[in-house]
Amino acid sequence: MKRLLIHLSSASLLLFALCLQLSCGKDTANDGDPDRKDFISAMKDEAYLGDAKSTLYVGGSDALPSLSGTSSLSVDKIAGDSVTVALIVNLPDGDGFTLGIPGKQQGKNWRATFDGSTFSIKENGKMEGTVAAGDKEFTWDGYLADDGTILTVRMKYLTADGNIPAASILSTEMTLKRSGSDAPGNANGCTNVVWETRPVFNLYSGGVDLIRVPVCHP
Repeated sequence: MKRLLIHLSSASLLLFALCLQLSCGKDTANDGDPDRKDFISAMKDEAYLGDAKSTLYVGGSDALPSLSGTSSLSVDKIAGDSVTVALIVNLPDGDGFTLGIPGKQQGKNWRATFDGSTFSIKENGKMEGTVAAGDKEFTWDGYLADDGTILTVRMKYLTADGNIPAASILSTEMTLKRSGSDAPGNANGCTNVVWETRPVFNLYSGGVDLIRVPVCHP
């Protein structure tokens, strides 16, 4: 299982259904905050950090033992209304994956379009979408709020990849808290968040970008 997961970073990657009701009874990501006028201003320099659990379903049904680790969500590569959403998953023994999704804000909404398919984060915080990239199909489903997010990302193998048969699904569940928020378990207990430049897989181009992402230091 570990070796299968580490290959995701060098192949075409992930990833990532849950609907979250986070602390403080918030129903939307940006409602009631006059300073958060659009998606970029709401997300810029914000670090969402927490747990991750990845499970590979061989052939789409037979689950291998899950691996647990840490994960983050943030944005970078801001240029006008364009911005990349970056997902980082770190699993034991150096396993895990990265995923960068370039898109554009539309007010408080964000959308990434790939050959007619989309990933989106709506004004009410709902995260949804399915995109085919190469020989894999990526789906994400979740909810983003001011104080945290829950997101499930699934990667379906449309063709066999080594010893991974076609129709296999890698499902990764991320439970994150925003650093600096008043939510219990702030950033999964991280008190020292450092922004570092890391190589991140670009879902649109299939290449690798250098992206500034939050890293938790002891």
